[in-house]
Amino acid sequence: MKKQVKNMGRRRVALMLVVAASLMMTACGSKEYLKDIKASKYVTLGNYTGITASADEPVVEDGLVDMYIQLYILPEYATEENIADGAVEIGDIANIDFTGYIDGEAFEGGTGAGYDLMIGSHQFIDGFEDGLIGAKVGEQVSLDLAFPDPYDPNPDLSGVPVVFEVTVNSITRHEMPEYTDEFVKTLNIEGCETKKELEDYLYNSFYQSEVQTYENTIENTLTDTIMAGCTFKEPPAQMVDRFYQNLTDSMAAQATVQNMTLVQYMQTYYGMSVEEYEARFRENAMTAAQQYIMYQAIADLEGLNPTQEQIQEEINSRVEAYNYESEEAYRESTDLEMLKEQLMKKNVMEFLKENGNIETTAAEESTE
Repeated sequence: MKKQVKNMGRRRVALMLVVAASLMMTACGSKEYLKDIKASKYVTLGNYTGITASADEPVVEDGLVDMYIQLYILPEYATEENIADGAVEIGDIANIDFTGYIDGEAFEGGTGAGYDLMIGSHQFIDGFEDGLIGAKVGEQVSLDLAFPDPYDPNPDLSGVPVVFEVTVNSITRHEMPEYTDEFVKTLNIEGCETKKELEDYLYNSFYQSEVQTYENTIENTLTDTIMAGCTFKEPPAQMVDRFYQNLTDSMAAQATVQNMTLVQYMQTYYGMSVEEYEARFRENAMTAAQQYIMYQAIADLEGLNPTQEQIQEEINSRVEAYNYESEEAYRESTDLEMLKEQLMKKNVMEFLKENGNIETTAAEESTE
């Protein structure tokens, strides 16, 4: 169960910088799209058929649904009690100040103040949360740990020993509601009025996430392999700028959800300074521009550009899915050229998978 949660987080981090660059966002300023260039001027394609790609079959590991209910759903409806005299237990929320030291020096991104940490949520590296169990309010705890190897948020820290000095400011304990069919009804989740229906709903949600991870792995492998056989010229600067802005906007939106600035978010969750994440964003924007130029070159050769019918079907689907008042309202709020590029990529990926050697690695089945 712990492995599943950590792997999900690692996959999200690993995919963030590449996948987010392809998200459809509306950016300001001058843009350049694939329709404005001839893709074959910027890339010489190598082989792109018969490519081998493999990924683990989508599986929801045992205990994940129950863990999610216990750690994320029930606490939302729990009554709170401040623990003045007791000690930290698993499931508590510990408000902490912490500073991380590498070779005796505090490092950027390793400091936090007034941070609410749910013990047992595995938000921090192995040993951090377990090391706080038993600590009392006002107590300072020294945690002698090491970053995982690999450590996707910041590869430079992979396997590096670290000491965290942590002060427990307060402890909040939740009295959980009883998990019953009646409780499930209060959640107002469509189609969920019993525990079994809620568990099935969550299981299917996790499974779809695993399916998406599977598809991303296959598509990333195909893309990386084909790119390695291509020769690129530097893409138009305005196109790179467009992908850079899209990625920046996407991450800023995620930061807003966490009530953070982009700077705070990148330091807290990815251990990156402003200079580091701007350089990483720029690097991934360049890669994204090259990827889309490569997709476009394949689409031009294989007749895979989206038809007007496909574009209209996608617009209709999004208007309904996102509850727009009208098609006109959707068109006014959407970068339609980016939408066309995304549909082109979708067509190319389907072609590459149909004409590739796709392997699914057997995984241990869940008994959920």
